[in-house]
Amino acid sequence: MKTFFPGTILILSLACSSGDNRRGGDTGMADSAAGGMSSHDTMPTDNSAAVGGNTSVTPEGVLSQLNVANTTEIQLATVAAKKAASPQVKQIARKLVTDHTKNRDQLRALAQKLNVSLTSSQGGSVSAADSAAMPADLQTKSGADFDRAFVQHEIDDHRSNIEKIEGQILPSMQNEQVKSYLQKTVTEMQGHLSSLQKLQQQLGS
Repeated sequence: MKTFFPGTILILSLACSSGDNRRGGDTGMADSAAGGMSSHDTMPTDNSAAVGGNTSVTPEGVLSQLNVANTTEIQLATVAAKKAASPQVKQIARKLVTDHTKNRDQLRALAQKLNVSLTSSQGGSVSAADSAAMPADLQTKSGADFDRAFVQHEIDDHRSNIEKIEGQILPSMQNEQVKSYLQKTVTEMQGHLSSLQKLQQQLGS
């Protein structure tokens, strides 16, 4: 989720994603107190789809942060699909957009069902500007250098988000419907991570 939540959900991104949607999603997630999600997702300055921050493990807090993770992942992957030189990187970037968008739609439907507000204070809103989605370390790269850096960025975000959800958020989440969504998001992000790692091997270092 930056589905996958994807988070990086978005996490993520997810998950991949993904809103499949972070780095983050997916869905990447990083630097958070137990149970919180940030997006590179609470949308701080590094602009990755990661779950971190100081959000409490409540349906509102978790879903708000994963919403941002997915949005961040969608934005970054959309830019990457245009900027990447490799057809394989373009393809996986487009898949991240598709998967994290789907994950984000599922998240928003769940939030509506639970009567949960995706509040901006919890990371529920995010700028739609493409520039806001591109981490500084990727902005100056192009060609094969960009492809490798983007794939590495996605691997880091997805791995961080999976660890955050499995190790901190899921064990503390009481709401069964949110837990079910998170488990599905993790599965999607694991699929993204596997694909990204295979692509990284193909691109070489």
